[in-house]
Amino acid sequence: MTVHLPIIVDEHLSLVLADDSVAEAYRDLELGDLDHLRPWEELARPGLTTDDVRAYLTPGLTGWAEGTGVPTAIVLDGQVVGALAARITPTTAKAEVGYWSASSAGGRGVMTRAVEALVAALFADGLFRVELRTAADNRPSRAVAERLGFTLEGTLRQAYLIDGVRHDLCVYGRLASAPAG
Repeated sequence: MTVHLPIIVDEHLSLVLADDSVAEAYRDLELGDLDHLRPWEELARPGLTTDDVRAYLTPGLTGWAEGTGVPTAIVLDGQVVGALAARITPTTAKAEVGYWSASSAGGRGVMTRAVEALVAALFADGLFRVELRTAADNRPSRAVAERLGFTLEGTLRQAYLIDGVRHDLCVYGRLASAPAG
């Protein structure tokens, strides 16, 4: 993969490499917004440490080095407000994107613009398909997919386990030939 970082989305929003430099910001966001993030994000748990976050970041950085991942931190007006990453399967030219953001970034189109920019970069790099999976009851996450022209392709029953609770998992897909929402 040759997606280049940072991705400048607009004058306020950018996507930067999610490396150790964002570990403390991620920890602070997760701990400061547990009620918002815990139902959907496996990292969000009391007692989260910077070392836990570094361990969480390691697979993404390995994927970045190997060309099978694009791990980014979402930066709004100079502050880290969330995460957005793609796991890439080069042999099938597809990726799966996942994301989370602090509640303070919600309702302003931040995630929609960030995902749109990363998906555009993935398609420009030659990917054929991008998938997005989200808990069926996570309406804000599903709304991002739908605004961006992803098609709901199915629901995997009780496939997503977070904090001891099983959620149905919606699978969305978009092809490079499909227009954005």
